[in-house]
Amino acid sequence: MLTHLLGRFFLGIVASSQFVGCADGPLFAIKQANPYYRAQWKKDAEKGIVSSKRTEEIRLVRTELPSMSAEEQTRWTDQLAKVYDLETSPVLRREAVMALGNTQNPEAEAALVRACSDKNDKVRLAACKAMAGQKSTAASKMLKTVAQSDKNENVRQAAIRSLGAFKTDDAKAILRKSLDEKAPALQLAATDALKVMTGKDFKGNVENWRKFIDGQPVEEPQATVAERLGSAFQMDR
Repeated sequence: MLTHLLGRFFLGIVASSQFVGCADGPLFAIKQANPYYRAQWKKDAEKGIVSSKRTEEIRLVRTELPSMSAEEQTRWTDQLAKVYDLETSPVLRREAVMALGNTQNPEAEAALVRACSDKNDKVRLAACKAMAGQKSTAASKMLKTVAQSDKNENVRQAAIRSLGAFKTDDAKAILRKSLDEKAPALQLAATDALKVMTGKDFKGNVENWRKFIDGQPVEEPQATVAERLGSAFQMDR
């Protein structure tokens, strides 16, 4: 039951397990105005304590967000953004970021853009993955920046893969550039993204992808027997 998961951090929930807003907001971040809670969170952070209950609560919101009304999504997104901005724990910031990825509105996008510059690698990685669902110019611009300049290769991979969701010439240009990266993992990320972007599949063949993006004639490889059988099996399920 949702009511069993909502502890000191959440303020708004009814017995029917439907989320509702209350006068001062439904999420625990609203309590940032209360000195007691701010002091308690600080003590927890200093002790290295990250409550599993807090994580459960944010994951609960993440699960419920897509089924909420636009008004409810806006209200909860505002609170999740506050969680990201105020929380000292990178674990909880990451959870808030992943939850924000389950909705599309300006507040979510703005928070995710900020998260792409987070000091923690895992938070930035989560933000890059979540940005794929935003489909905005600002999201694409941030992903292009991260894909080319982040110091962590895993974060760069996430940004490159997410660019596949943006079917624009600018995004394609960055993916073409990524095909020339020295790191095989970055090249693979680019081929995965291009497969999503174009609907083509050159089986990870970087050279063929280069030719295709550069406008040269190149044929897609035929599916193997195993691949065809696997596809047929999936259709029959």
